[in-house]
Amino acid sequence: MSPDRVATSTTSSSHDPAGTSVSASPAALPAVDVDVVVAVHDLARPVERAVASALRGADLTGVVPGGHRVRVSVMCHELEADAVRRAVLSRLDEDVADTVGAHTRFVEVRDGMGSPSGPFNAGLAAATGRYVCIIGSDDWFAPGALGSWVSRADRLGSDWLMARLETQDGEHVATPRVRPGRTTQLDFVRDRLAYRTAPLGLLRREALEGLGLLPGDGTGPLTPGMRTGGDVLLSLRLSTSGLRVDYGLDLPAYVIGTDGADRITEAVRPVAVELTALAHLLDEPWVVALPADVRRSLAVKVLRIHVLGAVRRRTSPVLWEPGEASTVQGLVRRCLDLAPDVGRALHRADEALVRDVAAARDVDDLAAAAARRGGAGRLDILLTSDPLANLDRESTVRAHAAAALSRAVPALRRAVRAAAPDPRPHAGDATGGRPLEGLRVLVLAFSPLTGDARVLKQVRHLVAAGAEVVTCGYGPAPDGVRAHVEVPPGTTNALDGRLITARAYRAAYWAQSATRWVRRRIEPGSADVVVANDTDTLPLAHALRPRLGVHADLHEFWPLWREEYPGWKARIGPYQEWICRTQLPRARSVTTVSDRIAQEYARRFGVRVEVVTNATPYAVLAPGPVGAPLRLVHTGAGLRSRAIHVMVEGVLAAARSGADVTLDLYLTSNDPPYLAELRASAQESGGVVRVHDPVPYAELMPTLNGYDIGIFVLPPVNFNYANALPNKIFDFVQARLGVVVGPTPDMADLVREHRLGLVTEGFDAAAVRAAVLAAVGSDVAAWKRASHAAAAELSDARQSRRWVDAIGAWVADRG
Repeated sequence: MSPDRVATSTTSSSHDPAGTSVSASPAALPAVDVDVVVAVHDLARPVERAVASALRGADLTGVVPGGHRVRVSVMCHELEADAVRRAVLSRLDEDVADTVGAHTRFVEVRDGMGSPSGPFNAGLAAATGRYVCIIGSDDWFAPGALGSWVSRADRLGSDWLMARLETQDGEHVATPRVRPGRTTQLDFVRDRLAYRTAPLGLLRREALEGLGLLPGDGTGPLTPGMRTGGDVLLSLRLSTSGLRVDYGLDLPAYVIGTDGADRITEAVRPVAVELTALAHLLDEPWVVALPADVRRSLAVKVLRIHVLGAVRRRTSPVLWEPGEASTVQGLVRRCLDLAPDVGRALHRADEALVRDVAAARDVDDLAAAAARRGGAGRLDILLTSDPLANLDRESTVRAHAAAALSRAVPALRRAVRAAAPDPRPHAGDATGGRPLEGLRVLVLAFSPLTGDARVLKQVRHLVAAGAEVVTCGYGPAPDGVRAHVEVPPGTTNALDGRLITARAYRAAYWAQSATRWVRRRIEPGSADVVVANDTDTLPLAHALRPRLGVHADLHEFWPLWREEYPGWKARIGPYQEWICRTQLPRARSVTTVSDRIAQEYARRFGVRVEVVTNATPYAVLAPGPVGAPLRLVHTGAGLRSRAIHVMVEGVLAAARSGADVTLDLYLTSNDPPYLAELRASAQESGGVVRVHDPVPYAELMPTLNGYDIGIFVLPPVNFNYANALPNKIFDFVQARLGVVVGPTPDMADLVREHRLGLVTEGFDAAAVRAAVLAAVGSDVAAWKRASHAAAAELSDARQSRRWVDAIGAWVADRG
């Protein structure tokens, strides 16, 4: 085989632009987000650890095209690809080995050089993902690392998302030495990026191409032929080129394996070999052309860490080879030429070492100088000769101070939080940490997700608990999700009436276009858990075969959803019964919105059902003063079935009886003719009633806070209305309002238990009138204070924890 041949273990051959022979697998791997490149030169290396960690938690089965997909390229340097493949697979569990085999390519690289640059360059040149990532054969990614890096880099637009580094013993490697608290849009000088030599983390492939580092001819960005330090030039190009550099300091780490017997990067080598990459770097014309402050920062780091570091490690003449004195002296001069005042930043011991290196006649002198440096006193390795130079950005004193401040900032923040705890409940507090860490959860709903308050709460709590959430539904992706499958707006679910008449319910369900569309695009087995919202997703959720199971969340009692309409009750009611009877017992857990709806599901279908109310996120508000007139408000859907006109008539009757009140309605246009009728009534009310367009949800709590009482009297026209506990009641509480409701059991119980306001005697206008008149003569300020007192308990952080608790129990059962 020729010295420059590159080949996979398969047989079909082609040629890359550089003329090297490349053999590609007949079955192409799918498009990926991240191409991970690992180079291995020894079959004994634990490369399987790096490979398995790269694929852990990745989107391996295609939940969503372009999601967090990973491909690993194992570059087999001077090794047979099949031999490496067999060694890797033999050291993995069978199920992991299957995954590795499907998403990993083993590529032979034979260039006759003992440099890792060659295999890494070959892997990077063959990458097609949005990001590339290199990893040593002894190293690995902490659980969740790649996925969290992709999410962060996508959100920030990072060209290089630097990984946090730690050793396998858990020791944090404090490079780069960024400003305290700084992790985004890093600056080369102020954040001392010269101290991050290795380009570890995520690199945006387009950024590499834009810098000419992936020219498309089969070559790559690492310096060829370097036994060590071949990545130095790449790191410097990235961090000095004006690209966006961010630091994933709070994200899972890149773990440096320290159990390798002969790590290439740690092996003791001749000085010329150890410092060749630095010498090559200092010869680059573009380095000399860098701004003065950048050159100085680079020169201080190269001199202090690399050149003087090489000297300090060699305290005996036997560790030096002939001619190495001139090599070291030449590098010291080049650092001083790059930045003449570089010595000002050195402490006294290193400053003396520079003088000794310059004066050394042979390696004996260098060894003696290194020994003297090793015996330097504490102040000599801290302070500069010029006292003012201790304020220099590159001084040791300032570096220690910044490191101490960086360690102190998190502790200070914790202390402040402990001294003045945030009154708001948090989803993370409610769920007790991150019990769903790394779990792939598909949240499925045939609704516009960004407008579905209950689905958004599911997403928020699951993400806070550590789950990797993928959503599927209409419209754009909710914030915080790993990936999103957007159902096309014209693809809807509509039951075939002929199949319903024939009671061919299974056929009717699977004939719906949206259901079919999703089933074709989500691979069965690709999620650990599916959260199925409402009955129209349940058969689909089970068909997707999540590894741990299906959680059913039911927003209504569906078999009686429209029971007031005889046609619906006769035809669609039995279909809904069929779904519940056949699908609910298969669900691993079930939740719904109120106690009485939960009891009815349990009674009819023999399943245990927990309650997750439609609680509202905690709002940091205070009760406002009671107004004159007394200001009532109602929000929600403008539906005739909700009898909003009855509330209008009751308030107007109270006003005619002398009550100083107003009623404001914020309504969506679900039924335009009905909304027009309400607007007409408002125009005739003399200002007592006003109808407004709905406000964005982000503005709803501040808007409601300007009122005194939230009112909702819902006639029991069907089972769901009769047993409702709607989100608007919780909105009223978070807005710190008094509450007036009809005698709907769950609503009435809530108002009475927390002393939030009044419950009407009935559902007609006369009952509303009587309640409004009673409210005018009541201590409404006390009701508002009661809402304030109950706001934390009734917030979604407390109420919605059962979603996480239910799924967390499955994880615990799995062990």
